[in-house]
Amino acid sequence: MFLAGISEEEKSRLLHCVVVGGGPTGVEFSGELSDFIMRDVRQRYSHVKDYIHVTLIEANEILSSFDDRLRHYATTQLSKSGVRLVRGIVKDVDSQKLILNDGTEVPYGLLVWSTGVGPSTLVKSLDLPKSPGGRIGIDEWLRVPSVQDVFAVGDCSGYLESTGKTVLPALAQVAERQGKYLFSLLNRIGKAGGGRANSAKDMELGDPFVYRHLGSMATIGRYKALVDLRQNKESKGLSLAGFLSWLVWRSAYLTRVVSWRNRFYVAVNWATTFVFGRDISRI
Repeated sequence: MFLAGISEEEKSRLLHCVVVGGGPTGVEFSGELSDFIMRDVRQRYSHVKDYIHVTLIEANEILSSFDDRLRHYATTQLSKSGVRLVRGIVKDVDSQKLILNDGTEVPYGLLVWSTGVGPSTLVKSLDLPKSPGGRIGIDEWLRVPSVQDVFAVGDCSGYLESTGKTVLPALAQVAERQGKYLFSLLNRIGKAGGGRANSAKDMELGDPFVYRHLGSMATIGRYKALVDLRQNKESKGLSLAGFLSWLVWRSAYLTRVVSWRNRFYVAVNWATTFVFGRDISRI
């Protein structure tokens, strides 16, 4: 007998999955988890199907960087798949429940925290000029202006207000492009100055770093996904939702797998899961 001697309320709490943060990570996890529960767990473990629930908590709109139409589509699909969407700010967390800013208590058995990335304790402790948001301040060439021969890239860095540029989002594609740019820049500095300290002080560094957004993608479960290829929220561009977007998302993911061997393994796993469902024999 499942959880014999445990109250109905406690069963519901233990099997309540709460995800905090409505960005791509939180939405993808919620959608996939709910899809897994609806398609696999409920079929094989029908005695617990009425106790399992998924709740997604977000302070504002989910997927705020996506097109309005895509956000509405995601909201509708998540609700259809059984994800309960709650708008609120988490005020406190204990071992068994969340407390929102309006006093609402949300009991949980599994909590997944997927809110935005903030500066680390180390970054905060550094005596360096900071960008809006508390990151290490950099100029257009990714330099830390207050210190010679020091550069910063990735989530820890952000443009200083004096540059007139907005702080770039904490995304892998931003860090990847910054890394490639800095690699090229350091090579030029090394060749021109022989690798000596302060050799770049009076050197012409060439074109500054320019970030061009390639787009955003997110899967929402049930073989559906969102693809937003706009440069930013205000610009026009291609945006897709549904099964075709899911195929695009999967194809893009495969290109990031490091070897053809692993790509083959991943593709075969996806194909068998698509035909036969997920393998949950070890659960």
